[in-house]
Amino acid sequence: MKKFLMAAAALTLTLTMTMLTSCSVEDNPAPVPEPSMTPFGDLLGSVDNIVSIEPFTPENNDVGFKECYRVFFNQPVDHENPSAGMMKQKALIFFKGFDRPTVFYTRGYEVPDYWKDRIANLDIAANMDANLLVVEHRYFGDSKNLSDTRWDYLTIEQAAADHHAVFEPLKKILPKEWISTGTSKDGMTSLFYRYFYPNDMTVTTAFCSPLMTSLYYKPVGTYLQDESGNDAERENMHAIYFRLLENLGDGVYKTYVQMCEKYNTQLQALHPEHTAPWFDGSLGYYVLYLSEFFFGQFSYNTAKERALNIPSADADPEVILDYIYFRDILTQNGLWRYDSPMAPADKEEEYYWKNDDGYPYNIQTAKQLGQYCHDFSRYESLIRVGQNPNPSGLYEQDLWLYDTYDNTRMVDIRENFIPNTNCPIMFYYAQGDPWTGARPDKINESHSMMLIGERGIHNQDLNNPEHFSQDDKQQIMDFLARYVDYENATTNARRRASADLPTVSIEPDRFIIRKY
Repeated sequence: MKKFLMAAAALTLTLTMTMLTSCSVEDNPAPVPEPSMTPFGDLLGSVDNIVSIEPFTPENNDVGFKECYRVFFNQPVDHENPSAGMMKQKALIFFKGFDRPTVFYTRGYEVPDYWKDRIANLDIAANMDANLLVVEHRYFGDSKNLSDTRWDYLTIEQAAADHHAVFEPLKKILPKEWISTGTSKDGMTSLFYRYFYPNDMTVTTAFCSPLMTSLYYKPVGTYLQDESGNDAERENMHAIYFRLLENLGDGVYKTYVQMCEKYNTQLQALHPEHTAPWFDGSLGYYVLYLSEFFFGQFSYNTAKERALNIPSADADPEVILDYIYFRDILTQNGLWRYDSPMAPADKEEEYYWKNDDGYPYNIQTAKQLGQYCHDFSRYESLIRVGQNPNPSGLYEQDLWLYDTYDNTRMVDIRENFIPNTNCPIMFYYAQGDPWTGARPDKINESHSMMLIGERGIHNQDLNNPEHFSQDDKQQIMDFLARYVDYENATTNARRRASADLPTVSIEPDRFIIRKY
């Protein structure tokens, strides 16, 4: 009996792996759409699991969408057990035409309402003249499930089932090819969806999407120290590290503590309602945030911006400390005091600083996704850190989740699904971005493509020449054109006029890795 159960389990695993790695576009062809006389909004109203439809008009509609809707889908809390209750999931739908492909932007976080007016930034849809669907991730934004206090149903399995439940009825209305896409965690979410439902999408594109297989994934931190940016940038980064970490018991660290006290006093006078200290003078924060600063600089700034922003290691210590540790909050409160060519703080930082809607992400990292780990091995003569130099991202009542971490799915996606699936997947990573340290080691070279671009950043814009060379952009669009019939006279004319892109052919079996 035991041998029979083992054989049955092995057969089940084999069948599961076959299902997850196989992908046949031919099995799910896009039918030729019949001209529809029914308005798209009326068809949306016939979808059973849509419970709310609100039309809107974007402030900026250069893309030319004909109808736009903010909708809510009714989703099972547990797709394996519908009796567990229902929850609502928010989506934005931008309609171009029944004869156009549809881009499915699988958001890994919330979908803020201001995205209704930032559609031009969702560039895959714009370049393909496609319909666009943006779906909020469960437990984020307006798609929260406040009754699940143990976070039992915040898993990649349940999220993928959400996307499948959204796709199935809309595919009947929008029958042309479907392309899932996303950047960073959005792209991870798109990959997870492809893993569990390999035949839903025609093609998947994932931009700067890390795949970590341990709770504290060190290769990301190592990539920052050894590969991000160019040689001169890294030399300056290490020089700043050594300058700020030498003589920690005194020296520059003492100046930092004094600056914390001074700025806390000034900000307290401006904001008496804010009772907690604004700046943490502890040694642990001083060491950890030094790495966080460089992580953010390489992730979100171009090489040109980094040259402008990052101070030189031989600058005055107060200038270095001000810029690394204090600048963002001081700028938001009018206390940034140096006249310098350095760029001002990003105003969008204030939004994230004042809201904690990203907390469910911390839950996911503790349960399945893992998180990056700083690498201080180069500085071991100056500091001593534990195995996990990352502070916890969880509140005290949720710390138990770290003990439940399960990397089974992440390992299978990275080591089995991505190297073996014949699903068309385009991976893009930016050379300077530390998250590139968590890119897949291997892909199926016959069906997938990977680009590592010199100009890119973590949150990139395909239409921004500061982020993508013309060659990189064209290779991405040509890869998509192998699977999606998105071209017509209108899009061709607009693309030629706006970008003047050269024609670049892609060999079907070519695995493209571009390093600079």
